[in-house]
Amino acid sequence: MNSLFKWIIAICFIAYPFIVGWSLAHGHFYVASLLLIGIGLIRFLSKSNSLLWPLTAFAVLCGSLSLILNDHAWLKVYPVLMSLGAFCIFASTLWRPPSMIERFARIMEPDLPESGVQWTRKVTMIWCGFFLINASIAWCTVIWMSTQIWVIYNGFISYVLMGILLLGEFILRKRYRRLHHNDEQSLE
Repeated sequence: MNSLFKWIIAICFIAYPFIVGWSLAHGHFYVASLLLIGIGLIRFLSKSNSLLWPLTAFAVLCGSLSLILNDHAWLKVYPVLMSLGAFCIFASTLWRPPSMIERFARIMEPDLPESGVQWTRKVTMIWCGFFLINASIAWCTVIWMSTQIWVIYNGFISYVLMGILLLGEFILRKRYRRLHHNDEQSLE
């Protein structure tokens, strides 16, 4: 059952911009506020990965502020804080290794060679840059764009950009490994 809750929470977070767009279009932003608070509290209570706690706290904070201040803008700020929080998490692993991408890589390849460690560190830096740029664009959609544009960027375009970055890194990593593996064999 715990796995089912994790999937439901993940789907709600992914669908969040669309939920906000729907609730704002129908004049019921409190629905999205309560959902954000509820999902955040469930994630806290489920004792998920402590690295995600700041992101979860942002969910509860933004949902609560939107209700307390009766201001839906806090719902739109949440993706900005998510990107900034992800930036902080990824950046912190550069100072306290292993880097975030190295942690992911070691799931599939526990004996990651030193060249792989260097590669994953660089990719972690690229993700840090992505999160800062994404936060800036998300902030611009909060301040200067309509709710529809906010939903399109935060609910679709930002995910497509993340997917492109993931896919691009995967393709380049395979190419790098193939080239690096050939170099190692020629040295033997």
